[in-house]
Amino acid sequence: MQQAVHLMPGAVDGVIVELQRILGAQHVVTDRAEREFYSQDVYRSGELPAAVIRPGSTEELAAALKAIAPSGLPIVPRGGGMSYTDGYLPRRANSIMVDMLRMNRVLEIDAEDCYVTVECGATWKDLCDTLEPHGVRTPYYGPLSGLRSSIGGALSQGSIFLGSGRYGAAAESVIGLDVVLADGSVLRLGSHANKNGQPFFRQVGPDTMAMFLSDTGALGVKARATFRLIRPQPESRYLSFSFTDAGALFAAMAEVARADVVSEQFAFDPGLQAVRMKRVSLMEDAKSLGKLVKGTGGLKGIVEGAKVVMAGRSFLKEGTFSVHLSLDGRDAADADAKAEIVRRIMSKAGTEAENTVPKVMRANPFAEVNSMLGPNGERWVPVHGTVPFSKAAKMWETCEAIFARHAAAIEKFDIDHGYLSCTVGQVGTLLEPVMYWPDARNGFHERVLDAGYLARLPKYPPNPEAAAAVARIREELADAFMEAGAVSFQLGKFYRYQEGLEATAAAFLKQLKQLVDPQGRMNPGGLGL
Repeated sequence: MQQAVHLMPGAVDGVIVELQRILGAQHVVTDRAEREFYSQDVYRSGELPAAVIRPGSTEELAAALKAIAPSGLPIVPRGGGMSYTDGYLPRRANSIMVDMLRMNRVLEIDAEDCYVTVECGATWKDLCDTLEPHGVRTPYYGPLSGLRSSIGGALSQGSIFLGSGRYGAAAESVIGLDVVLADGSVLRLGSHANKNGQPFFRQVGPDTMAMFLSDTGALGVKARATFRLIRPQPESRYLSFSFTDAGALFAAMAEVARADVVSEQFAFDPGLQAVRMKRVSLMEDAKSLGKLVKGTGGLKGIVEGAKVVMAGRSFLKEGTFSVHLSLDGRDAADADAKAEIVRRIMSKAGTEAENTVPKVMRANPFAEVNSMLGPNGERWVPVHGTVPFSKAAKMWETCEAIFARHAAAIEKFDIDHGYLSCTVGQVGTLLEPVMYWPDARNGFHERVLDAGYLARLPKYPPNPEAAAAVARIREELADAFMEAGAVSFQLGKFYRYQEGLEATAAAFLKQLKQLVDPQGRMNPGGLGL
């Protein structure tokens, strides 16, 4: 681990003055209340940063980091702020936090040669909305928090969901990257390394770009990214099934994933299903359907919307698991054929149900991030890991055993838990236990969540004993995922990344860190470095 740098008196003030000169005073935040907000994520708080800077271009970002370098001050990149794993929480005093959200331009769309270049502070919704009139999208096109989650955040922390059932994680869709190092130098990687051509092909010799993906911002600040583009298939089908047995559910999901016929496939256990039924109202479903009805058009669109509203939520039977699938085809026959493959597999042990959930999700994929509090205002935190298909049921049993060991605390402190699971491409199953408990919300929730939603929720006083019990369970779950060889996204500073690495891989990573960040100033603690 790198040691904190001892600063000369006045060093911080001098750096701030220079940053104000480079970026403009309005883009260097020193107000204490603002700095306190930036020191929080969804789950907890870190050290108070000395300042927050908001560069407006790669050139400004590089100049700012070059100006900071002589002082030895730590640098902490921040994207959309959706971390719950201390991803951007400063570990050292006097850090300079880099808020990337001003760098949000889509720089080039080449629909003919199938790539798009975008600044890494853009949100996934920004990118999708800009691409839609061109009839193209990226293969992976965002997390459900894509209204606020940034491109750079997803590439730094790892990200799945929209499109992941077929195309995998965010890193599998990116083909080029500009990274600004701690000294202000700019690395052009992947397709960006080809100085004489367009950024259309990822592997220009050794794939050095891959080393900077999922790095939690510990190696550099992502400034620009280029993604592959695809033309969305025009016909979509939506299916839902209920299961009474976890093993049968995971086996069916794996078989569907291997068949390569779905764009998204996700499931709720009975616990999370009950939370969803409390959280989302029929009125909210109906509002979300506006986009679906408009997209489908005419009488067919009205019929589709009416079917969802009439179905309500009665099909989500208490005590059952449910799985929800969205699939896309080149035409109606292709989409119907894929749907029949899904039905054949799922119907072996499951029962087809109303397809409300996947329809609503597709109708409004980038909804407000209100799920970061429970339906009655409870605090929320997840932990997760991705395992091979054959290990999913066993991993679920391992997690359930951990919850069982903590049954007394769970009952005493009114801690609820449930699971979201989904398949990632044709490679594995992600299992995400989530916990809810009564506790005070923090400034992050007050500022980021929808004000109308917050106004309807009760408030709780601080509940440190319950929070400590949740933290203990979460730590045990993270240990179990690591010991099972699970792969986690959003590593931040929470997951047992170093403990799970083979020795030569850990040594190589430390050598890489020393090469690109010899003083250890870039997001100290990220990747366990």
